[in-house]
Amino acid sequence: MLFSGDRHQRSLGRGVLSLADKADNRQSAWTLLAAALLVFAALLPSGDARAVDHEIAGGMVGWPEHEMERALDFLIERRMTELDVRGVSVAVVTDGRLVFERGYGVGDIGGDVAVTEHTLFEAASLGKPVVAFGAMLLARERKIFLDAPLAEAFGVPWLKNARDRETVTPRHLLSHRSGLSNNLRFGSRSTSFEPGSQFSYSGLGYMYLADAMAGIEETGFDRLMRARVFTPLGMHSSGFAIPDALVDTVARPHVPLWMPIVALVGPTLCFFAILAFATLLIVRFGFERLRVRPVEFLPAIVLSPLLAGGLVFVTYGFWALFFSLGYLLVWLAALIVVAFSLQYLRVVLDQGRSDRVVSRGRARRHGLDPAMTGIAFAASLIFMFWQVPGPMRDGDDLNAAASLRSSAHDLGLFMAGFINGAVIGPEWRARMVSERVEIGTRDGAVVGWGLGFGTRETATSLTVWQWGSNVGSKSLMVIDPSRRAGVVVLTNAESGARLAQDIAGHVLGIDGAWRLP
Repeated sequence: MLFSGDRHQRSLGRGVLSLADKADNRQSAWTLLAAALLVFAALLPSGDARAVDHEIAGGMVGWPEHEMERALDFLIERRMTELDVRGVSVAVVTDGRLVFERGYGVGDIGGDVAVTEHTLFEAASLGKPVVAFGAMLLARERKIFLDAPLAEAFGVPWLKNARDRETVTPRHLLSHRSGLSNNLRFGSRSTSFEPGSQFSYSGLGYMYLADAMAGIEETGFDRLMRARVFTPLGMHSSGFAIPDALVDTVARPHVPLWMPIVALVGPTLCFFAILAFATLLIVRFGFERLRVRPVEFLPAIVLSPLLAGGLVFVTYGFWALFFSLGYLLVWLAALIVVAFSLQYLRVVLDQGRSDRVVSRGRARRHGLDPAMTGIAFAASLIFMFWQVPGPMRDGDDLNAAASLRSSAHDLGLFMAGFINGAVIGPEWRARMVSERVEIGTRDGAVVGWGLGFGTRETATSLTVWQWGSNVGSKSLMVIDPSRRAGVVVLTNAESGARLAQDIAGHVLGIDGAWRLP
């Protein structure tokens, strides 16, 4: 039953941690050592902290709060080191109450500002269920109707096609069945299939919904969300747009060095291959020559990086292009310096091995050795997985599908409010979960989508979820309605997606992952 107060039995991990507490009281060194080993075994990813049997294990949400805190501290700090995640913020809700919130690590690899539960992160798509929460509030007030075309309430012809305007409903948008694109920058405002006929994840659909909500309420979207959702739930730090003064307080995204380099080098090589092949065809069939002069490849050499830069710009924006170009130039400069340094050492060592006898004729010249460049390139690959800072989103860059900046504390309050039916009421809250459509199966679970949340259902559990995925910032929110529990994890690293899944699985005691089929 959804949103019941039923509680599950505590897992073996709780008993192990309790044993450690008793051992402290008895001051038994051998018992402490044994308990510590058992705790370590229980917290391994395949261990009892995330047992196969959900009914028996129950996860950390069934433990006393002090035990959960100790276990989470151990788990998160260990996995942050293993996955090279710089900053993490976590909040846990049990029985509809925010019982745990804590930050780990730093917000910027180059700084020393510690992450706390109030640190802002790029929450990205975690904003979608928040938008859906606000939309359900308007539906309860009969300002929009879930199964009536949204264009009837929103007079602006946002969709290009008149048929789409007569067909697409808020239900289609909330459950990602509108047929609109997920390309937030250049997606078409036309549907690609009959609305309601199939599932296709759509950020553009939430942009349409947000614009309609703002138009119906005759106010800015961020102001609407602050007045109707954030302030009533106590989410005072959150915003889809934030003041420029707060931008520097957001945890900076981090990516492995290879990502910004490949973002430019990969398209450059692809464009060069296409243009070089076109050059061969022109020379062969246009000028009827079999051989191509090297100078004739010059247009391909010049145009390829320009086209690659344009592709990055239109796909990710100016700051992504700026950072990618900067890291690429630094890498190339380092490559050249190392290659010439190796060449110089080779010459010095070669001269040192000579017999110093002057021979007749010209002195020996040392040309550039391509092997030195190869060695320098191979050495640079060692550093390709270093975490480097990524670009920050501008404060006024508002996008309902991707621009939410929030903290673990605020999103913990959102989960608690959702579980308790705050603002929209229990009936409309429950409809966000119960009125779902099936998408497919993954890891033995049935995956679906409700009115704003993804759903994951097994024989023993039903959870609702949403991930957040901006470049260099990964997050996850999972709610277990039957146990009135939930967890949100915010990270500022590309590898944070794995960490978020690990933490959620251990907290809720559920195997598998919250992803689309």
